[in-house]
Amino acid sequence: MVSVGVSKQGKTSIHFVQPGVKVDGRYYRDTLLAEMIPEMDDLADGHDYVFQQDGARAHTAKVSPPT
Repeated sequence: MVSVGVSKQGKTSIHFVQPGVKVDGRYYRDTLLAEMIPEMDDLADGHDYVFQQDGARAHTAKVSPPT
């Protein structure tokens, strides 16, 4: 599985999830978001942006930050 952020300013690097890893709320927050949010902040270059997610369980888990 892969995860990537995309915007009109550009895209983050591709983040690969190793086979067999369970992507739960904690993994999503501590691993994927920890890498993607700083990249999106850099792409936004000080401008506001909206980080949208679908309704996947990892995205809506109580340990995941609100969108």
